[in-house]
Amino acid sequence: MVPAAQQSSFRKIGVVTGLASEAVVANALLGNSEAPVAIACAGASTDRAAARARQLVENGVEALLSFGIAGALSPDPACGDLVIADSVRGADGSTYRCDSAWCRTLGAELDSNVLPHRVGALLASPRTLLHAADKQKAYLESGCLAVDMESGAVAAVAAEAALPFLAVRAIADTARDDLPALVENAVRPDGMPAIGRAVAGLIRRPWELRAVLRLARQSELALARLRMLESVKSALFGGF
Repeated sequence: MVPAAQQSSFRKIGVVTGLASEAVVANALLGNSEAPVAIACAGASTDRAAARARQLVENGVEALLSFGIAGALSPDPACGDLVIADSVRGADGSTYRCDSAWCRTLGAELDSNVLPHRVGALLASPRTLLHAADKQKAYLESGCLAVDMESGAVAAVAAEAALPFLAVRAIADTARDDLPALVENAVRPDGMPAIGRAVAGLIRRPWELRAVLRLARQSELALARLRMLESVKSALFGGF
């Protein structure tokens, strides 16, 4: 968890990411911001996302933000597209509404700074959807724009604590992309890459190398798009 400097004129926000690289981007966005922000990385785990969010609530945050990359379900979003969630559909079918004022404030700032974005629902999934067919099925069943593993858990904790919640994601893999099987075990609990397991996976399935390299490029593009939120960080970290 990486806390920023505390300032009494701001309400404290807790940010949950799935990957260490996402946490690095969030921390870099803060820069010299006066907003008191605590960042926690869940290591691509729904259970850890819930645990990290509860810890943030226990530490006194007044809002929760799920932040990072996601996979597209709708055929429309392209790699790098920003998605501002207006709701999150949990794996159990529950629907969690995002804070409308926060969503509107961030959306208006993005428009003012000519940063294109999509507003829509996210789907929570306890596992990575590896195949385009899985994504299509999930889209037809849910109608959600994109999917990730943390937002549903964080949204549920926010609802329990009656705190404002928002999810901001950038698309890495599109609805048409099949993912290499090794991504299911490619992240350590601290959110860092599990390099040994990834290498072992490639040794067993060398034909997946092209997909691995493509996903790495697309993930970096999504992270680069998240870095562009520097110009709207006041709304991102305090628009509720």
